[in-house]
Amino acid sequence: MSDVSVSRTISAPVDAVWSLVSDPTRMGEWSPENRGAVWLGDANGPAVGNRFRGSNKNGWMRWKTVCTVSDCVENEIFAFDVKSGPIPIASWSYRLDSVDGGTKVTEEFTSKEAEWMEKLINRLLKIESRAEFNRDGMEATLAAMAAELEPS
Repeated sequence: MSDVSVSRTISAPVDAVWSLVSDPTRMGEWSPENRGAVWLGDANGPAVGNRFRGSNKNGWMRWKTVCTVSDCVENEIFAFDVKSGPIPIASWSYRLDSVDGGTKVTEEFTSKEAEWMEKLINRLLKIESRAEFNRDGMEATLAAMAAELEPS
């Protein structure tokens, strides 16, 4: 079960939404915290097992994580697990459904952190709840994706 799940219908075809959610190298264009990513090794796109290094920024804090694609079905789901070194941090997923008027995209976040680690990070980030903080960021990310894809 996810800690946070946010859905939004974007007035665009599923393949257009897929091209955004499945490309972590561009996520920094929409996310308030993520600054993008680079594929690692021979990976150059979304596929189960492919890895990428994500860059993040929140206030003065900057950090990088290694992510492994855990589920990937074109135009349906893009999911990945996040680690900091050997420590599991979180799982993220984007699920896509064709609906009348476009594509319903559901972004989900599940924390994998130990409670002590989450409390420490919350203190460093000066936030009460990572889940609620992420909910705001997820809503902003999906709104920015919608703004890019929807006709003005």
